[in-house]
Amino acid sequence: MFANSQWIDQIQPKEWQLFLNRVSLLCVFVPLLGLGFFSDARLIKYWRKPVWNEFIYFPFIWTGFHRVKVSIFLMIALTVNFAIFMPLIFLNGWSHTREVMLLAVIFSLTNAFLEEMIWRGILLSRFSELFGDRWAVLLTSIGFGLQHYSLGFSWVICLAFSIGGMFFGGITIKSKSIGPSIFWHGMLNMLMVLSGIISL
Repeated sequence: MFANSQWIDQIQPKEWQLFLNRVSLLCVFVPLLGLGFFSDARLIKYWRKPVWNEFIYFPFIWTGFHRVKVSIFLMIALTVNFAIFMPLIFLNGWSHTREVMLLAVIFSLTNAFLEEMIWRGILLSRFSELFGDRWAVLLTSIGFGLQHYSLGFSWVICLAFSIGGMFFGGITIKSKSIGPSIFWHGMLNMLMVLSGIISL
């Protein structure tokens, strides 16, 4: 936050400012490395090809009234996201979409990759080794929501981010890969920017 407010906010053009703002997420790693957080564990155990045929349950990932394969779950989640955001994108019009497209791509790619590497990559990997998968998903989801509070989002929005974080964590655990959560997170970020919910 200090780097963003003191240095990055002064940089032009806006595309570079946005990119460096998201890259500043790398500062999260420094204290963890300094404390030896990763001394006896692999940094990211989910850095592999996804297992698409594993089952994920709705609404609680491990239990629930509906069970689908990870690949189907991801398609359903993306379809629901598109159905929610497309009316807002159409309301904003084509000129708005053209105006924010480059920023949306930069934001979506850097934000999704770096946030997922932190929350569902490094922290989920370590917490699952320390506390088990379910606690790891819960802890990283709460942290994910609180991180967004520090960025100025309301508590209600942060609760929604925590719930989303649970599903990002669940799909990472079930697919044994961070890939699906990075893709889903990136698409969701793109839709949020194009719809105007996140203004850049």
